[in-house]
Amino acid sequence: MSSPLTGTGLLVRLILRRDRVRLPLWLVGLGGMIAASALAVPPIYDTPEKIAGYASAVGTSPVSYLMSGRQAAIDTIGGIVANEISQVAQLGICLLVMFLVVRHTRAEEETGRAELIRSAVVGRHAATLAGLLYGVCAALLIGLITTVSMLAAGLDVLGSVTYGVGLGLLGLCYSAVSLVAAQLSTSARGALGLAGAAIAIGYLVRGVGAMQDNALVWLSPFGWAQRMDPFGAEQWWPALLLLALTAALLGVAGWLTVHRDFGGGLLQARPGQPRAGRFLGTPVGLFVRQQRGLFLGWAIGLTALGLLYGTVIPTIPDLVASNPDLAQVFGASADAEQALIDTFLAYIYLFMAVISTGFAVTSVLRLRTEEESGRAEAVLATPVTRTSWVGSAVAVAGIGTLLLSLLMGLGLAVGYGLGMGEWDQVADQVGAQLSYLPAVLLMSALAVALAGLVPRWSMLAWGAVALVAVQVILGETLRLPDRVEAASPFWHLSRLPVESLAAGPVITELALAAALVLAGVWGYRHRDIGTS
Repeated sequence: MSSPLTGTGLLVRLILRRDRVRLPLWLVGLGGMIAASALAVPPIYDTPEKIAGYASAVGTSPVSYLMSGRQAAIDTIGGIVANEISQVAQLGICLLVMFLVVRHTRAEEETGRAELIRSAVVGRHAATLAGLLYGVCAALLIGLITTVSMLAAGLDVLGSVTYGVGLGLLGLCYSAVSLVAAQLSTSARGALGLAGAAIAIGYLVRGVGAMQDNALVWLSPFGWAQRMDPFGAEQWWPALLLLALTAALLGVAGWLTVHRDFGGGLLQARPGQPRAGRFLGTPVGLFVRQQRGLFLGWAIGLTALGLLYGTVIPTIPDLVASNPDLAQVFGASADAEQALIDTFLAYIYLFMAVISTGFAVTSVLRLRTEEESGRAEAVLATPVTRTSWVGSAVAVAGIGTLLLSLLMGLGLAVGYGLGMGEWDQVADQVGAQLSYLPAVLLMSALAVALAGLVPRWSMLAWGAVALVAVQVILGETLRLPDRVEAASPFWHLSRLPVESLAAGPVITELALAAALVLAGVWGYRHRDIGTS
C-alpha cells in the first residue's frame, strides 16, 4: 500500500521541469533587484555625515515607517541597506511564494491536471507537499541571495545572516498562508485573492504599527521578521513566532486537505441563475460577470489603502515639530509641514497608481485566459465579432481602472478629511490620483497589443509592470539613468501636488494607449484563435 506522500520527489522534479524558465526569471528578477540595491547603497552613504543625514531624514519619515517599518540601527550602513531593500524584498518574496504555491496546488486541481496525475501511483498529499516544498525552496533561495549580496557589499556578517534568515522565514510563513488559501478556495484566482489579502493586511498592520510605534507591529509576520533587528541587537526569538505560525498554518492546511473533496474547497462558489439575463448574453456582460469579483476585491483593498494613507497624514506635523532637521530641509516651520504633506501625497498617489496597474493588466489579459480555455473560440463561433470581443474586454478593463482610481482618491480624501478636518480638498485629491490614469491605461494597452499581436508573449506585460515598479520604488536608490527611468510612463507625468499638471505627457500617453489598443485589435482580427 503506497504512502500518502508517494511520488513527492517525482512531482518536485516535474515542477522544476515545467518552471525551468519561470523560476530562474523570478530568482534573477527579484534576487537581482535586491542584490543591485544592496550593492548600490554603500557607495552613496560613504561618509559619517551622509549616514547621519539619512538617519535624520529618512529614518524619521512617515513614508519610510509606513513602507519599510522601523528599521533597527538606521544610523549604520547596514541599517540603511536593510531599510532601502525591505519594501521590495519583503513584498517580493511573499508574492513569489504565493504565485508558485497556488500555481502548483489549486491551479492544478482547477485545470484537471492534478486528477490526471492522481490516476497514477501518487500519494494523496504528494502534490500538495511538492507545491509547498517548491515555494519554500524558492523563499530560502531568495533569503540566501539577499545574505550573500549583503556580505558582498561589505556589511556585518551577523546582521546580514539575521536579515536573510528573517526574510526567508517570512517567505516560509506566507507559503503556508498560500497553501491554506489553496484549500479554502475552489479556484486559483480566489486563492490568489485570499493570499494576497493576507499579505496586504500583514504589510499594512506592520506599517501602521511602525508609524504609531505601538504593539500593532507584533500582530504582523512582517513585524516579527523586522523585530529580529538585523544590524542592531540581532534578536532571534521573533523567528520562533514565524516558525510557530508557519507550523500552525501547515497543520490547518493539512486538516483542510483531508476534510475536503478533491477539486472542492471550504468556500464553495454559489450556483448561478438557471437562465442568463439579456445583458449576460453580450460580450460586455460576460466580461463584467467574469471580472466583478476581481474588481470588488481590488476596489475594497485599494480604497482601504487610500483611507489608511489619508488617516496617517495628521501625524506629519508632529513629526516635523519633533525633528528640526526635517523643518530645515523643507523650509520654515509652517511651510515644512505642508511641503512634507505634499511630498507624502505625491508619493502615495504614484504608489497606488502603480499598484492599480496590476488590476488593469490582469483584467486585459483575461482575453488570453479566455482564448486558452477555449471559451473565446466558442463565443466567436456566434455572431460576435472579434473587434467587439476585444473591444468589450478593453472597455470593461478601462472602466474598472477608472473606477479604481476614483475610489483610491476618494479613500485618501476621506482619510485626510477625517484626520485633518479639511474637506475642501476632496476634488483636488481625487483629481491628483486620476492624473496618473494615462500611465495605467498605457500599461494595460501594452497588454492588449501583446495579446493581439504576440499572444505567446502576452505575459511580458507583467515584466513591464515589474520594471515600472522598480523605477518608482528603487529608481533613486539604484540611481538609474534618466533614459532608463524615461521608459516608465509614470516618470513623465506631473507629481501632483508638488508640481503643476502638464497636459502634454497626458495627451501623448493617451494617444499611445489608443494606438496600442488598435494594434492589438488588428492583431486579434488577423491571426488564428487559440494558436500563437
